[in-house]
Amino acid sequence: MTQRPDALTVALTGQLFFVLVAAAILALIVSLLILRRYRRAVIKSMQRRGSNEIREPTGFLPPDEPHPPPESALSYDFISASARLTIGAQENLLYHQAKRRNQLTAAVYAVAGLCFAATMTAAFLRSSGMEFLPLRFLFITWANSWPVVLTVGIVSIVTRKTRWILLLCYFSIGTALSIPLLARSPDLTIGQLAYLWFDPNAIPSLLLLLFLNRRIRAVGPLVMVLMLIGVAGTSLFVSVAGANLKLLRAISDFAFSIGLGPAATLWSMHLLGFALFSVAGWLILGSLRQLYQRKQVSERAIRVDAIWLLFGIVNSMGLVFQGPAWIFSGLVAFGIFKLVSVGGFRMLRKFSRDQAAGPRLLLLRVFALGSRSAVLYDSLGKYWRNVGSIQMIAGPDLATTAIEPHEFLEFLSGKLSRRFVDSGTTLDLRMTQMDLAADGDGQFRVTEFFCHDDTWKLTLARLADESDAVLMDLRGFSQNNAGCVFEINELFHLVSLVRVVFVIDAGTDQTFLRQTMQQAWRQLKERSPNRRPGGGKVSLVQMADRNRSPMSDLLRALCAAATVKPA
Repeated sequence: MTQRPDALTVALTGQLFFVLVAAAILALIVSLLILRRYRRAVIKSMQRRGSNEIREPTGFLPPDEPHPPPESALSYDFISASARLTIGAQENLLYHQAKRRNQLTAAVYAVAGLCFAATMTAAFLRSSGMEFLPLRFLFITWANSWPVVLTVGIVSIVTRKTRWILLLCYFSIGTALSIPLLARSPDLTIGQLAYLWFDPNAIPSLLLLLFLNRRIRAVGPLVMVLMLIGVAGTSLFVSVAGANLKLLRAISDFAFSIGLGPAATLWSMHLLGFALFSVAGWLILGSLRQLYQRKQVSERAIRVDAIWLLFGIVNSMGLVFQGPAWIFSGLVAFGIFKLVSVGGFRMLRKFSRDQAAGPRLLLLRVFALGSRSAVLYDSLGKYWRNVGSIQMIAGPDLATTAIEPHEFLEFLSGKLSRRFVDSGTTLDLRMTQMDLAADGDGQFRVTEFFCHDDTWKLTLARLADESDAVLMDLRGFSQNNAGCVFEINELFHLVSLVRVVFVIDAGTDQTFLRQTMQQAWRQLKERSPNRRPGGGKVSLVQMADRNRSPMSDLLRALCAAATVKPA
């Protein structure tokens, strides 16, 4: 082998590995810092007052006339596994669509992932000069299909029990393939088979733990793209300068003229390379934002593509020793994964007879729930967003979880304030800008309404009136949640209670909750839809704890609420 291929091999393996590790670590740190600043900016803007022309009454408006309480009493219906909700054909269809599409999404990504794994296996065997034996091909393909488990777990699995079942099935298949391989090859050991799994999967799995964990998952892939390009620019700029004596001499002379020593010059070269390539990374993120806004790529697709692209790059690095051209095998495998997944989702849309716009769900909650809000939002979204969109008022609890790509980039550009509702006119504009159609992969989007201190009530009334169903998370609700008390009263006045589902848990002050609801019921306005016969029925879903949420019962209740025919 000549010296040139040796140098190129070293560059493609050592430097690329360094770029991946450094980019992942930087992506974690930068994502945490940016999301922290983003959350603070959202909270600070929420506390401001906008230019809203609709203010609170100051005495020049006549007070509301007292209304007689409804004749019927307020009742409470607890939806649980022991008391299943009786639903009709239409709402049952919506429920099964949410479940079925969740399974079909997992199936599409699984098939595309297996195609990726088979491509990487073929590249491995061909580059190594190994014979294509059926059991050998199947086992290596099984090892390369580990990202299928990660992908399915992220996009479709809700409960911890199901995740354990998925892991058990995956490793059971590997064990079943290992037994005949060990029996036919006396020289083959269990350690060698284990290495075939750890070699392509250990490093990218550890990197994924950094930038795809729940805390930074919303922006991790985008930051990873920026850091990957920036760190690659650092290494490439120094390598190019080192290989060009004239350029290196010019840089050294300039650095010496401004008083920089050798170490400072080297660091300056790294920073310059990072800065130059970061500009290119920012332009790529801008293009990605435009693709997202034009619905040519979805939030879920960005996250999933990051997983498979990372595995493709890492897995192809080990093949470079058989020839530099094999570095592109990972990109080829990723391209096949993308083609199969896009084709699969197009096929699902072609055979789907559902309308483009699904039911709209308004999500309200106690902002103090923190991570518990994120868990419910993530679990519910995996099902509900298969059939309909979600709207909600932005709050500190989900500020860093529900952030969308264009919102994140607007924050980095200093344009987050444009997203806030500061008047009734702005609210009208935001309502018309809502994206209620499904993306190419069949998932509907989430629309956050950023509101100031004097515009959130106006926004709540508008959203509650125009939503098909309302979910209010009252876990941890107590007398300290004055905003939730107002929201409960507004829901009683504006929305038929058959379209509202309340979530509670052991931390909910149910005595105070009943008092709040009873008072709202007694003060019901004359035009409230709940004054109709049978309108005083409150649907409650009891959450046992954060690890055993009855998501199936909650989904059934929401499907029933979303399909109620207006009176």
